[in-house]
Amino acid sequence: MPAEVDDLAEALRAFASYLARRVQGDLKPAEALKRFLRSPELSTESIINLGKTSVKLAGRIDALHSPSNGQAEVVEYKLTDSENEDVDRAQVALYRTLLSKQNVDAAPVILRFNPALTETRLAPATADELVNSRLLPLLRAMTGWIDAPESAPATVRSDLCPACPLRGPCAETYKDVLARRDDPPSSANRPRPAETGEVTKESATPVVKDMPADATDVGGQKEAETLKRRIVELLKKQGVHVASPKAAVVGARMVSIEVSTVSGRISAIDRAAEDVKHHLHADDNVVADYRKDGGLRVFSIERKKPRPVLARPTYERRAAWLAARPGRFIVGEEMNGDVLGGDLSDPTCCHVLIAGQAGSGKSVLLRCIATSLAQYQPPSAIRFTLIDPKRVTFQTLLAGLSSHLAGPLCIDVEEALPVLDDLVSEMEDRYALFAGAKVQDIQEFNESQPEAERLPRHVVLVDEFADLMVEKAPREEFVSAVKRLGAKARAAGIHLILATQRPTKESVPMNVKANLSGRIALKVASSLESKIVLDSVGAESLLGRGDLLANLGDGIRRAQAPMEGRESP
Repeated sequence: MPAEVDDLAEALRAFASYLARRVQGDLKPAEALKRFLRSPELSTESIINLGKTSVKLAGRIDALHSPSNGQAEVVEYKLTDSENEDVDRAQVALYRTLLSKQNVDAAPVILRFNPALTETRLAPATADELVNSRLLPLLRAMTGWIDAPESAPATVRSDLCPACPLRGPCAETYKDVLARRDDPPSSANRPRPAETGEVTKESATPVVKDMPADATDVGGQKEAETLKRRIVELLKKQGVHVASPKAAVVGARMVSIEVSTVSGRISAIDRAAEDVKHHLHADDNVVADYRKDGGLRVFSIERKKPRPVLARPTYERRAAWLAARPGRFIVGEEMNGDVLGGDLSDPTCCHVLIAGQAGSGKSVLLRCIATSLAQYQPPSAIRFTLIDPKRVTFQTLLAGLSSHLAGPLCIDVEEALPVLDDLVSEMEDRYALFAGAKVQDIQEFNESQPEAERLPRHVVLVDEFADLMVEKAPREEFVSAVKRLGAKARAAGIHLILATQRPTKESVPMNVKANLSGRIALKVASSLESKIVLDSVGAESLLGRGDLLANLGDGIRRAQAPMEGRESP
């Protein structure tokens, strides 16, 4: 992929500079390099005595360097992040031990290219201590795991599983024992086949079988039961005869408890609700929200220990749906555990407005939407234009989605305007093409064409678009281009996803907002801003960090946006 090629080229330049520093003497460069790079790709194996038993260890060392004046070096070249430093140290320390069995005394060295070079040298004594104190005891334990695999402890480094050559047979053999593994990070994205769900033909609405969000959320269930008993107790103290509540809805961040009366009017709960909220806050340090939902009465409480919603497993639960048609994306996980998604080919969600103040999770949500759009689609099916005045929101996407990008990242209105003008021209060209083919939209056109002649959907993601409208002259051109694309581009397969921190009447003009049919609000500063985004209040009371309200064509729904990492929200 283009970005990976650039990183590799930079790593090779860094390696060339490293060799220029290390290779000294009067020899010709070719001869000097041959002597210094003594054994590239060196295979080695040795028998290691573990006391009652012994094992044969084999490995392939990246290189053995031989400086003209100094100790030989056993070297590993790494293109991974420094988070793997402990594992890399263990690897070169073990290779030093294997070489010592062949009477080669080599100092362990790690050369990490990311893509700049970082050199890590282990003192021989430190490496030997690491092998004796940690690796040899681990090898002894591993010999016992062969006969009793269930005795092996769960790995604490599941992020390394994607690189393990035995991942497939391991997961197949121990699928009931091993926890779910995360796949590689977004920078390693490739279009992948869908493996879950059932889908009708593309022209029909997909029928998707969701995998459960987390059937083992024992902590959430226990917390919900405690809260349910407490709410019933407080209502009874207020003289409200409460029926046994239904099972609580346990979401990733929230617990929802529906209550009703055995006898008497439901308004009795309304009158007691404020007192219940007060006691929960004062006595239990619990902040509860109470709402009327038609004839239902519901208490919603933030969980003390949230359950993380990770991006990749969330995508996998809707893999078949995402793969069935370009333009489908994931927004998050709803309270009931269902995955909330949108479809840019749907007129009620063809363009999207996203708003959220600092800390609300807007940038992470934008990246997750982009990643889910590309996850199961090749570059021939979907292309992106990224516009980022902050310059940081989409940086992590540039490598992972490089093959899906229609052009370089735009960082100001001067760069964005020509791109938008080109998209307006592309829109008009596509409509002329559709007229000649006697079809109405891109979906119908692509279904009538061989695969090589199908048109990709084009998605324009803009973060902080209000920053592009500061100056009056370019503002008018920008708004004009956005209006034209918003009004006409859906059927041509060109879509806008615009995000802002400050959803005001000035930053979100009515003639722009009217064409952004999909709406997503993370936490905003006021009820007025919530109304601008959703035409309804509520977003001002969200929890932040990915808690959102979305209207993607079927009413306002609450969800928790996925996280890119593994930490708790």
